[in-house]
Parts: sequence; C-alpha cells; structure tokens
Amino acid sequence: MSQDTWKEVRDKVEGLGLKLKLHLEQENDEADTTSSPGDTKAAVEDLGQKLQDAFASFGNAAKDPAVQSDMKDIGASLKDAMLETFSAVGAKVDETVTEVKNRKVGGGDAGDDLTPPKPADGA
Repeated sequence: MSQDTWKEVRDKVEGLGLKLKLHLEQENDEADTTSSPGDTKAAVEDLGQKLQDAFASFGNAAKDPAVQSDMKDIGASLKDAMLETFSAVGAKVDETVTEVKNRKVGGGDAGDDLTPPKPADGA
C-alpha cells in the first residue's frame, strides 16, 4: 500500500517537472541570444543570463494556477505517503519492542541479557 502512495507522489512530481520544463522552454524561446560563440566573456554572460531566465521562468511557473494546483496535490500525496510509511515503521517498532519484552519476561534467569545461553563445556 505504501509503495502505491509513493508511486503517486513520484508521478505527480514528474508531471510538475514537465510543466516546469515547458515554462523554461517557453522562456528560452523568447530569450535574446546575441552572444558570439567562442568568446569566454560572452559565454559567462550567457550562462548568467540563462540562470536569470531559469529563475524568472520558475517564478512565472509559480504563478501558474495549474502549477500551484500540482504543488498542493504533491504536498497532500507526500503527506499521505509519509504518514503511511511512519505508521508502518511505528507498527514494526512496536512489534519488535513487544517481542523483546516477551523474551525478557519468558527468559527465566537470563535477566537483562537477551543472548541465548552458551552450552556447558562438557556438552
């Protein structure tokens, strides 16, 4: 069950990634590419401009109602997946603690030592 919830989270994140990629591609199509190839200064300036464009694109994408809706869905799915996972882990920890307590109670003279007794030398 938990794996299905995590798969849902993954699928939603992938869908959001595609939307963000489309926003970035739209911004890049509209961007001005006037730098000359081979020029180091132009390459650094081009990289800086691309980073600015990417952040601008993410800012614009954050205003997109479809992206906002996806983020809310991802948050809800992530919360559900984490709750399921923590619940399963908690149940397993509780089960293990109960087993350890039962071994202590049923162990006779073993005291706090949970390791099985060693056989005598003559055995």
